[in-house]
Amino acid sequence: MLRLNPFKESDLNDLQRNIAEFITGHFSTISEKIKEYWFLFLKKGNERITLMFIPHSEKKIINFHISIFAISAFLGILTITIIITSILIISHSSTLKEVSKLKKYGTNSKKSIEIYKEEINNLYSIFQKFKPEITYLYSLTPNNDIDALWAKGGVINPNPAGENGSAPPIEILNIQEIEKELKTTKKITSKIRDFLHYRKKIIENTPSIWPVTGFLITRYGQRSSPSANESEFHSGIDIEAFPSAEIKVTAPGTVEYIKWDPVLGLTISIKHKYGFSSRYSHCQRVTVNREQKVSKGEVIGYVGRTGRATRYGCYYQVLVGTDPVDPMPYLNRISRF
Repeated sequence: MLRLNPFKESDLNDLQRNIAEFITGHFSTISEKIKEYWFLFLKKGNERITLMFIPHSEKKIINFHISIFAISAFLGILTITIIITSILIISHSSTLKEVSKLKKYGTNSKKSIEIYKEEINNLYSIFQKFKPEITYLYSLTPNNDIDALWAKGGVINPNPAGENGSAPPIEILNIQEIEKELKTTKKITSKIRDFLHYRKKIIENTPSIWPVTGFLITRYGQRSSPSANESEFHSGIDIEAFPSAEIKVTAPGTVEYIKWDPVLGLTISIKHKYGFSSRYSHCQRVTVNREQKVSKGEVIGYVGRTGRATRYGCYYQVLVGTDPVDPMPYLNRISRF
């Protein structure tokens, strides 16, 4: 076997020549096969087919000679035409469906718009009925300005004449007015909330519950003295209750004193905020000490019949400063502790 040395010039030339001969021979074979197939293809394509139209009468027979290439071209054009036509028909059908949907959507939109208009008008009517309630609550707050509460300084309308030179729909004006009045309502409710929060603090720290569960037998004011046949001023109220019933403080505060009085018997005085004081008399016994802090509703004693009491009960007084006042306005008539 001949061994070539690529590093020798003669052997390198032989190698290049052998490679060139191999490539030329290989591709010449492929080229010849391609030419052979091409000639065969042209030969088959140019073959003619005869189409004969034979009438039922004795007329002349019509012959057509057509090549396979022409038939193939005709079938190709026909296939492409059918495909394009099918695509156009499908596209047109889809377009018709979309148009139908848009028409249906437009009809539904008109109905929805009518419903929205009706709801807007209803909302405006409801809000107009709601305004007097807000006005009343606002009138309870201090330093209120009722006259200027719902003053209309003109509704902002960016297009007063409308798009076609006509007046804007009433629904647009209603929405704008509701928006303006809702902003006013937000300010009012904020002020009412602050006022109620302040009032709640006052109520929580002033006498506002029943001191004992029982029955009111004597009111505040002038009455006939039970021990003498004469009229006297009664500076509190008498609540009849079961013996040893719990007596509860009516507001948070500090025990001012606990003392025995010949007329009122065992008495507890509680000092509250805002200058209020409350007193509980005819107690059987007490459960608190002097200067003790007590919370609203806390038990401070029990019902007795001490002093000049003729029945079991609690003599309850409310004082502002040093002056006694009628306790009834300070009693919660809805719930009793």
